[in-house]
Amino acid sequence: MDEYEIIMTPDAVEDLWELRNYIADVLLSQDTALEYVRTVRQEIAGLAKFPARFIPMDEEPWHSRGVRKMLAKNFYVYYWIDEPQKRVYVMNVVYSRRDQLQALAQKE
Repeated sequence: MDEYEIIMTPDAVEDLWELRNYIADVLLSQDTALEYVRTVRQEIAGLAKFPARFIPMDEEPWHSRGVRKMLAKNFYVYYWIDEPQKRVYVMNVVYSRRDQLQALAQKE
C-alpha cells in the first residue's frame, strides 16, 4: 500500500503553535504542551497509511470539498485527500469543545 505525503497548511501549523503556547503560557505547563503537540503530530502522521478511514464531513461547504476530521487528543484535525498526488492536506486543528463549524468558518 502506498503511503501518502502529509502536507501541513500554514493554518494548521499556526493552530499547533497556538495550542502549544496556550498550554505552556496560560496553563503554565511546558511539558504538557510539548506532549500534546507531539501526540497530535503522531496522529496526523498516521494519516499517511490510510487517510480515508475517516468519512467526509456532513456539513457544507466542507462535505463538497471532501474535508474529513479525526479526533486527536482533545482536538479535531481537519484534512482533505488529494488522491491522484497521494497527499493529505491538514487544514486546521481545533479544540474539540469549540463550536467546530464556527471555528472553521473563521479560518476560511
